[in-house]
Amino acid sequence: MPVFVIAPLTLQEADARRIATFRKAHDPHVGIVPPHVTLVFALDDGLEDRAVARVRGAAAAFSATALRYTRAAVTRDYENSAWYLFLMPREIPPGLVELDRRLNTGLVPEAAEAGFDAHLSLGRFQERVLADAVARDVNDEGVNIPARIEALAVLRFDGTDVLSRVDVPLGGTA
Repeated sequence: MPVFVIAPLTLQEADARRIATFRKAHDPHVGIVPPHVTLVFALDDGLEDRAVARVRGAAAAFSATALRYTRAAVTRDYENSAWYLFLMPREIPPGLVELDRRLNTGLVPEAAEAGFDAHLSLGRFQERVLADAVARDVNDEGVNIPARIEALAVLRFDGTDVLSRVDVPLGGTA
């Protein structure tokens, strides 16, 4: 069962409702995890204790951070034969990029070389045309969603349920 490191997002109430509406309609994980940024993807569950230790050490060195989502985008996941609708930030705070790098360097060295985009998932689609249509609607309505990251969570996930969760607050305040 894979282990993930996520950064749950703190959202303004109206934005949280808007995101929940899209996720309820299109995201199969809506009831399982809150809106978040994934920092570490699908570690082997044998690395869970190492991941928790790494997160605790890294989180202590970083302050809460803010970002702003400004557009919807569609991307293809070839492994799962699906299209995903993401909200993308205007820019990624350098501290969040460094946190992602430190976590992945310590746990999945090859992932540290991959690009980090800090996306927020809104949905999963089997057909691109539907994903593109929803993205167009979201962008036409306008996207300007501020979010804060104040903690990290290490989750063991079996595909349908979170089997364990360790929450770790970020060490500073911003």
